[in-house]
Amino acid sequence: MKVPQRKYGTIQQDQQTVLQNPNLATHVPLIGLGCSSFSTFFSSSDDDDNMTHSNSGEKATLTAENISRDHPAVVGWIETIRHAVVGRGINLLDTAPWYGHGISEIVIGYALDTILANDETGNDKIKVFDEDDTSIATTTTPHKQTWDSPRRTRYGTLPRTNLIINTKIGRYESDPLKQFDFGYETTMQSVQRSLQRMNCGYIDVLQLHDPEFLLGMPMTSSSEKNGMEMLLTETIPALLECKTKGWTKGLGITGYPLEVQHEILVRCGETFGGDDGMAVVFDQSLVYCHCNLHDMSLFRDRSFAISERIRRDSSNGDCDYDTDIRPTTITTTAQQSFAKFCEQANINLMCAAPLSMGLLTNTGPPSWHPATPSLKEACIEAAELCRRRGVVDDDDGGNTNNNININISSLAVLFALSQREVGCTLIGMKNVEEVDVAADLAVRFRDEDFDFYDGSDGCDEEGVHGQEERQQRWWGNSILNRV
Repeated sequence: MKVPQRKYGTIQQDQQTVLQNPNLATHVPLIGLGCSSFSTFFSSSDDDDNMTHSNSGEKATLTAENISRDHPAVVGWIETIRHAVVGRGINLLDTAPWYGHGISEIVIGYALDTILANDETGNDKIKVFDEDDTSIATTTTPHKQTWDSPRRTRYGTLPRTNLIINTKIGRYESDPLKQFDFGYETTMQSVQRSLQRMNCGYIDVLQLHDPEFLLGMPMTSSSEKNGMEMLLTETIPALLECKTKGWTKGLGITGYPLEVQHEILVRCGETFGGDDGMAVVFDQSLVYCHCNLHDMSLFRDRSFAISERIRRDSSNGDCDYDTDIRPTTITTTAQQSFAKFCEQANINLMCAAPLSMGLLTNTGPPSWHPATPSLKEACIEAAELCRRRGVVDDDDGGNTNNNININISSLAVLFALSQREVGCTLIGMKNVEEVDVAADLAVRFRDEDFDFYDGSDGCDEEGVHGQEERQQRWWGNSILNRV
């Protein structure tokens, strides 16, 4: 069964569906494929042999330079992506040049060659520039390019418009001195390289990758700009140019500290915002580790200022823009959550890391996890509590001696997916089995109250109506008793 879709770039107005943000997809899958797993980033010691490349009998670590389609690990990753997209309907892929330092994007390109249809109309062709090429595209429609370009032949059947492909800029190499670069030239080159690697024609949402590290960097001899100046004078103009050229439909921002995202969004609104406010620049915010069982600060931390340009009519919830107030005017009263701030700025939300990077698992987090010892211990105790208490097996006549253990990871995913303000939750799934586990959790959400759309007439693939599940909430027996 394929995962349900949630309304994303649309709203209901006067009993009609209208575009709220034309730069975003109208629907997104409840779970998205976090593609950092398709690299050597999170390989265990058991995977070491599969993460090497044999060259003349000598083994070397798999890199973007020596990767090949027939590498055993790559074959498995391609199969995983195909199964997620075609088999389970997870049609949103989120990647970055940082993931495997290029490996993830290359693997996605290999997979897309077998998934996407070969567009003979030229509607999704891209232009790959040489360093000396200064030509500029004039089209503003990402999927209606007018030029010819070298492109690998595809052998799939899925139209490009049926897939959402997001990537990032700003974070690249493992060398600390080369890890971050938000300069104009590097940004433009990175986007072109991503398009070439993934052979996808255009990017749906191009995102700033962890800009909090840039804001914390001191000025160097090669640049007299501080982090915010770099963003406002080089990075953001480059992103806007990529959008104008048709290389991307929308723009997004990522990062852990919510206050940093908020600061950047406000400053961009001041610098670039017109009558449409901050959404002129950014269409989407991706946050991680702030929407899970132990951290709901995305909704509970009310420390974010609201632009006075956005006036909400309490009688009907509509937003009106007061054009008499300049976009630089920001209230001094910090009283709103980041989620509500994004809603009022017409910035859509996505979340990642519902398991809090391994905290909410039975095996516990990796050694590098930055959580405090007390939080790690609390999560270990919570996992044990789930295993110890369990839930009653209804199929066994309610015999309390045959309780079903609760998997804290499943519970954490279900909790994250129940947040209606979040369009899509990204989950790293490195193989077919993990895709099926996550997808099986997502298909439990067929409740119309969650604004889901599965593209069907209300029946699942077996033709069974989900009336009972639609009548119950996520915390009821329909979900919790099957964790």
